[in-house]
Amino acid sequence: MKIVFAALPAYGHLYPMLPLATACAAAGHDVLVATGEPLLDTLPLPTVPGIAVGGALGGVEEETRRNHPGVGDGPELVAYLFGETTARLVEPTLRALFERERPDLVVHESLNPGAQAAAAAFGIPATAFGIGLWSPLYALMYEVAGADPALPGGYLDPLPPSIQTPVPLPGSHRPIRPVAWTPPAQMPAWLPRSPRRRVYVTLGTVSYGAVEVLRRAVLAVADHDVDVLVAVGPAGDPALLGALPANVHTERFVPQAEVLRHVDLVVHHGGTGTMLGVLAEGLPQLVLPQGADQPFNAAAVERAGVGRALSNEAQTPATLAEAVGALLADGPERTAAKRVAEEIAALPAPSPALLRA
Repeated sequence: MKIVFAALPAYGHLYPMLPLATACAAAGHDVLVATGEPLLDTLPLPTVPGIAVGGALGGVEEETRRNHPGVGDGPELVAYLFGETTARLVEPTLRALFERERPDLVVHESLNPGAQAAAAAFGIPATAFGIGLWSPLYALMYEVAGADPALPGGYLDPLPPSIQTPVPLPGSHRPIRPVAWTPPAQMPAWLPRSPRRRVYVTLGTVSYGAVEVLRRAVLAVADHDVDVLVAVGPAGDPALLGALPANVHTERFVPQAEVLRHVDLVVHHGGTGTMLGVLAEGLPQLVLPQGADQPFNAAAVERAGVGRALSNEAQTPATLAEAVGALLADGPERTAAKRVAEEIAALPAPSPALLRA
């Protein structure tokens, strides 16, 4: 079977699908990954353009606001951003790809409805892969893109029961275990050997320029008797954090899945991939949401009792220090996180058996 995996060119959109894509390739299926720069030709699978050449996610919010000046900052902005502005960059490119390759199945991340619309034009089954909490805004987003919000090709859902959205899921949803994927990177040699407790701090690969947020969090964590690993992102500059205590170690990019096996607490932005990776290791987390769906994930973390969340307005040295100290202890959040790790382990592993053409 020929399968195209289609994702917008962003780490958090593409990487969650790669364990399933590699499992399909290992089973003998013909797999293509349709994405864009800077992710083309960086994977252990063949890649092809899945978005217009020169199409970038950096300017889509500004374009969406220009086209819909009264939309505000709520769910409608996200629906038009992905359902209209981004879909307009994706759909013609994928139509040309599908006409040339004639895949048997398309698997697309859930914020790429243009891929489903392009597949429907050729009668190709398309399965959505969840990269966040399911939300009512998805219906509007898919309608704006000219795609079917009922997701007739199915919806693969990597969220464990305790983290699930409180709104009804699509009737066609099927669970799948979230498995982390990262490209090869050097593991900090000191981390597994540290005799102290270790805390990993990151605002992800898209940090919204929140250098002050990251520095404030790092300093609050470093005040405890811990070693701190900070990842600033592939395009980040550790020097922007300024002078840091001796127990702080900075990197641009780390093999996060491996790092999570050697730390006691994670302080992060609330990206879905990081949230699920932390939970899979049974670790508590402190979420400092910066944008996109991160506030919803932060609320889910608190609702499940597996960690805490602090908005930018609520972050002070005192509130951060209190939250970090509580989460480093063997408290209720650590117990709840271990329970959710068991839920994740019980979900079906990524496999072509979860797909249907």
